[in-house]
Amino acid sequence: MKISRSEISRLWPIVKRRTGAAIVRWVQRLFSGEKMLKDVFKRRSNRRVLLCHLPEAFVSDKQPKYHSNLTECYMAARCFDRLGYSVDCSSRGNEGIDYSPYEIIFGINGNAFLGSFTAKKGDEPMRIFYSVGAQMTYNFNVTAQRNIAFHKRHGLWLLGSNRYIPASGMNYYQAHFADAVICLGDRAILEPFLIDDARTERYRYLPAFYFKVTEPDKEKDFSKCRKTLLWFGSMGLLHKGLDIAIDFAVAHPDYTLHICGGSSSERDFWRYYQPIVEKADNIHIHGFVDIESPEFVALLDSCGILLNPSISESGAVAVLNVLGNGALMPVYSSGTALDLADVGVEVPQVTYEDFEKALLGVEAMSDDEFAGKAWAAHCKVRDGYTLAQYEERLYNHICEIIDKKDKK
Repeated sequence: MKISRSEISRLWPIVKRRTGAAIVRWVQRLFSGEKMLKDVFKRRSNRRVLLCHLPEAFVSDKQPKYHSNLTECYMAARCFDRLGYSVDCSSRGNEGIDYSPYEIIFGINGNAFLGSFTAKKGDEPMRIFYSVGAQMTYNFNVTAQRNIAFHKRHGLWLLGSNRYIPASGMNYYQAHFADAVICLGDRAILEPFLIDDARTERYRYLPAFYFKVTEPDKEKDFSKCRKTLLWFGSMGLLHKGLDIAIDFAVAHPDYTLHICGGSSSERDFWRYYQPIVEKADNIHIHGFVDIESPEFVALLDSCGILLNPSISESGAVAVLNVLGNGALMPVYSSGTALDLADVGVEVPQVTYEDFEKALLGVEAMSDDEFAGKAWAAHCKVRDGYTLAQYEERLYNHICEIIDKKDKK
């Protein structure tokens, strides 16, 4: 197959960008072997915090945008640095840590955070649990319901395309044992925690953020794209509702569906859906799309609806990245834990029937009403979910937690 010079010119920037990102990821994996990084900002303070998260977040001052977790880790460290603490960062799986030098342990679930509860007696550190997922028993329940619903509809089990409670039951108790819990997501993320735990004063929610990479096309013609759907997600394809998106596109060939993400490692899912997708001219698979690429910008311009039928999320950064950089109307589940009902369509139950009803209901909107919702969604995310706001909210939560502990 011969490739023209113009085709090479078009593809070269994409190849260059993706190659560069691959090198960055390789360097991060190389450094992630470090179980502990000491005093990441070289503050040399006697007051010390242990951050149980991702040491590779400190490989570079500039964090990559393929996932938000490295930036979240870096921002937590910055908040403690602002308060005058020296910050050490341990990988979440680290064991055998000496916790005695630390005033505060901050982190996500894993052996590093959990180990602080079984350390030798003495002055116990304050523990702040950073929850980056839905409450575990709630997540297990909705996962079971989704598996059953899919089996009833299609006659097979796709158990490898969901997300489950970790093998260690102790992970469930980290939120219960900690002095305070910060839950990533809008206020709805708190409800399952508060139902399960009477000590409600320990919980706070923290809206997520998006990575700003572009501006939406001010001349976007919504009359042409309002039946073009964008599914933008990652692993756990049943969990993320990709089956609902595909089933809808197959049943309604007047709609177009663009699929971005979707792990190829979920072989059972694709063994079932690949033949279906290949027969459907209105379904297009793009794989994982770099949000800093021209391809991402083109998709934002050509799609009118962001479809997110996820059963449970914690902040749903993928949704925020799409809406913050483009003007699309969100049709999304309550489990996404985002407060967007005033600018989109929130679907309470993650079933095919409910999402089909919601999408067909959007057809009754005029072009002006549809465009108004899409632009309002963009403005709400652009103005309310910035990285600066995330850092300041996190900083205020940490200050409040420390102040409350000191007054006891």
